[in-house]
Amino acid sequence: MIRSLLDAWPTRRRVAAALLFPVVAAWFVVVGGSTGAALPAGWYALAIAAAALGAAVLASYVPAVGLRPDLGCTPCATVSAFTVVAASIVLRNYGADVAGPIIASAILLFGLVQRLREPATCATGT
Repeated sequence: MIRSLLDAWPTRRRVAAALLFPVVAAWFVVVGGSTGAALPAGWYALAIAAAALGAAVLASYVPAVGLRPDLGCTPCATVSAFTVVAASIVLRNYGADVAGPIIASAILLFGLVQRLREPATCATGT
């Protein structure tokens, strides 16, 4: 299901995700390695997966057309954007433990699913 939603993305979002990926990956490695502990190879592999999710979350804000960011439902958009920050905090706190990138990936997956499934506006009670 997520795959089909991502396939529907316009080219500019895919390009944004590709451009954001190395930036998010570098950020996650810097944040995760800031504890001074040596990072195992498995950590890097899991952090790369988390970075791909983080780049997709951020790319989801690129508008399909025009220049205004595609926010959709503003409270939901804020929560989704915060998942990238939350993933950074988790990676910082877990350091070299491979649980950090796993938890960060779960948080980012939540944010991406929320961005892909959210309506353009929130439902309002009338």
